[in-house]
Amino acid sequence: MDLPQEVVYFICRKKKIGRERRSSVKIIQDTVISFYKFVPVREPAALRSRLWTRCRELGTKGTILIAKEGINGMVSGSAEAISELVQSLRSEEGFEDLDFKESFHQAESFRRMLVKVKKYIITLRLDEDVDPRKETGHYLDPLEFKKWQDQGREMVIVDTRNDYEVALGTFRNALDPKIKSFDQFPDWVREHLQDAKDKVVVTFCTGGVRCEKATAVMMREGFQHVYQLEGGILRYFEKTMQESGDRHWEGDCVVFDKRKAITPDLQPTKKEICYVCLCELTDSNRHAEPFPAGVVCQHCGDSMQQHHKERQQKGLLRHHKNLEKRSAFLAEERKRYAVKQQMRDAETASLQS
Repeated sequence: MDLPQEVVYFICRKKKIGRERRSSVKIIQDTVISFYKFVPVREPAALRSRLWTRCRELGTKGTILIAKEGINGMVSGSAEAISELVQSLRSEEGFEDLDFKESFHQAESFRRMLVKVKKYIITLRLDEDVDPRKETGHYLDPLEFKKWQDQGREMVIVDTRNDYEVALGTFRNALDPKIKSFDQFPDWVREHLQDAKDKVVVTFCTGGVRCEKATAVMMREGFQHVYQLEGGILRYFEKTMQESGDRHWEGDCVVFDKRKAITPDLQPTKKEICYVCLCELTDSNRHAEPFPAGVVCQHCGDSMQQHHKERQQKGLLRHHKNLEKRSAFLAEERKRYAVKQQMRDAETASLQS
């Protein structure tokens, strides 16, 4: 179909403008904040509604968990938006001194904004949950922790994160519980750490929230000298960035946004990482076929392909069953039609006679 010249010009001009706009768009730096606090929240649903509305207004993305025991979140956005969100959070009752750990990313860090009400902000699944407001380990300043390591102080360092996080990076000489989820940590303490009850024990995690409950569990088990790295790995990276000498960290730190992991200088990792299990990819474990969301390891790639095949097979089975039902239905319909036709033929024959 021939279009009027003015319409053709408008379409071409619109496409050209679109290209010009896209080419002139600058990459805006994302400010990423992580935070948590154990504090009584009387109405989690109401708080959720207020924060959801505020985050939508500011255009931030990330995840905030709210429970009666407190708040735990990781959010990203423009510097201005994050600054206003921080003010909004600190205006809420109990959050006036909420602490924020900050890093940056030259791209969008999260896909969407989620604000959820949960039973706990960090789950241990104990018969009687611990309350960090009443019992938790001593807070150890990151610079003091570095000093202890520099001095070679005798202590037991425990990484409370999951195994795949530890595999990508951890403190030198730290114990790895090899847990798949945090609720396995109390059993590991009972089975493998009893000899350290009278020793100095320092725990750490990504942002500090796990250690609040991990140290409480250890105190219940009779540990006498329990410390937790204040602010976690993220605060340690932040505070020791300008420090000279050994930082005692090996590898990168897993973060749960599009960066996947960050270096001790708080920069996105340059390592190639599986987007499913977050393990480091090498020539020996990289899956040969690319996936829409990114590169994956051999194990995850094979698992996803197998899952896809199983779904296809189930779909084919459902299709065959539907065909069988349809065939049976049509056969019954043909029988009923034949019976009716016989009755009509009989009536016609009787009328003719």
